[in-house]
Parts: sequence; C-alpha cells; structure tokens
Amino acid sequence: MSSSLSMTPARKSFAPLVAFVLLVFGAAFLQNSVGSRQVLLLVVGAALGLTLYHAAFGFTSAWRVFIADRRGAGLRAQMVMLALAVVLFFPALGAGTLFGQPVVGLVAPAGISVVFGAFIFGIGMQLGGGCASGTLFTVGGGNARMLVTLLFFICGSLIATQHVDWWFALPSFPAISIVKSFGVVPAMLASLALFGIIAAVTVRLEKGRHGQLEAGVTSEHQGLRRFLRGPWP
Repeated sequence: MSSSLSMTPARKSFAPLVAFVLLVFGAAFLQNSVGSRQVLLLVVGAALGLTLYHAAFGFTSAWRVFIADRRGAGLRAQMVMLALAVVLFFPALGAGTLFGQPVVGLVAPAGISVVFGAFIFGIGMQLGGGCASGTLFTVGGGNARMLVTLLFFICGSLIATQHVDWWFALPSFPAISIVKSFGVVPAMLASLALFGIIAAVTVRLEKGRHGQLEAGVTSEHQGLRRFLRGPWP
C-alpha cells in the first residue's frame, strides 16, 4: 500500500495587502493635500466597499431572486439595512445637526420623471447585472465584465445631465419629508412597520413555495479570518 502527499503549496493572494498599501498611501496623500476629513471619508468608503464585497450586497440580485425563485433572504437583508438607517438617521434629520455639522435630507418630488426613470433604471439593472452598489463592488472584486456596465452607467449619467431640467419640469407631487411632516418617532415607527410587513410577506411567500427558508451562507473560514476573507452572513 502506498500513499502520496500533494506538495503543491497553498495559493496565496496578495490583493488584500496591495489594497491596504494603496489605502495607506491614499490616506497620506489626502492628509497632506486636503485634510483629515477627506481621510475619514476615504476610510468610510473603503469600509463600505469591504462590506458590500464580503456580503455580496446588491439591490438588483435580491429583487431578481425573489421574483424568479421566491427566495427572500436578500430582500430581508435590505429591510434590516433600511431599518438601521432609519434608526440612525431620522433623529439626526429631526435635529438638523450631527456632531456640530448641519444635516439635511435630500427630499425630492415624486412625479412622471421618477416613474419613468425607475422603470428605465430597473431594466438597466437587470440587463447590466447590477445596480450602482453591485456594479462597484463586483468591479472592485475583479469582475472585468462589469466594467462594461460601469462604463455605460457613467455614460448614461453624463448624457442625462444635458436634459435633466426638462425631466424636473414635468408634473409631480410636492416634495414631502415624513420626518418634518409627522415627527421623528411617528415617521420611524411607520417606516419600521412597513419594513417588517415586507419582510413578513417574503417569509410567507418563500415558505409557500419551498416549505422552509433558505439556509444561511456557510464558509470554511471562521472568526477574524472570515471577517477578512468572507463571505459574510
């Protein structure tokens, strides 16, 4: 009886080290040329990129999977994200300031331009394979095919600037801020209730088709190693 052991060394990826070095050099450049505030923004952006990549988060795929297969884990994750955003930002929007900095919500009217743009954007997301966040994290993760989506995302945005005033002039409802109209607490409770209802509907429909909810994502990495290498739950 004979046995053999593979002597092939484990493949190592230097991408995390390269990314960290670039982040350090970028932070040093911004600190010297602009200031510490831009450094903090760079760090926040890097953290968001890491989160999107390891969580494989994107609005497009979650809706597509739910509509096609009735799997709602992605939509429930979006509801959790929106709930956290509401809890964190509604009080700041109500106060109008955060850490001494003015905070103002971007409130825009809903009208014909929004309806038309939503359909066009939805079609583009499905054909392109990603929304803004999904496109950015997949390109950052090395998916060269998504560079095509990113290119035309930029081109479409640039072209839109040439006739955006015409779209804004179309009929629309007045802009409404639920925080200012109803107050922080009622607006927060109403939003959380809506997110809970949507999550409950996805659970019911998923169990109705598959009998049970989809199992969570597993990984061979645990602890800090999983945090650094993913995938995240």
